[in-house]
Amino acid sequence: MKTIIEVIVARHDKVRESLNNQGEVSLVSDIDDEFRKVLVLSIGSFFESQITDAMSSLAHSFQSDRIASLIKVKAISRQYHSYFDWDGKNPNKFLSLFGNTFRDKVTVEMKENPQLIDGCQTFLKLGQKRNILVHENFANAPIDWTLEEIMQMYRSAFDFVNYLSKRIHTD
Repeated sequence: MKTIIEVIVARHDKVRESLNNQGEVSLVSDIDDEFRKVLVLSIGSFFESQITDAMSSLAHSFQSDRIASLIKVKAISRQYHSYFDWDGKNPNKFLSLFGNTFRDKVTVEMKENPQLIDGCQTFLKLGQKRNILVHENFANAPIDWTLEEIMQMYRSAFDFVNYLSKRIHTD
């Protein structure tokens, strides 16, 4: 089953193909430039949703509406931007939110799996670029990555986010 990100890219490809067939080369270039920005924002929002949903699910596992509400209001809502050191190279800031034991276990697991390390670094890179787009001049911000590079980064980061979301529930 395709993720919403893959669906968005497939729709873009159809529009792009249609414009190419009509000989609208300059329009194709323009929509590609804008789409790469929108895609990075979409990926960042998708990952935010995945991680905050995992955290909300953990909060509800306490089987107390009061605890779940407290966690959602004070630890989840509008806090995602503060979970990670977006300029950093590791997820320790986020992992430490769940305690040192959790952080240490996940760190060991990641060291044993280079794919997770790569996915984490890619995730942080995409998150950093998303923040630049959102908090600086979106209209003027360049995206130097090709669509193919963004999708490759997405797949790598997606594996890391899936791992992290599952790992939140297994301790």
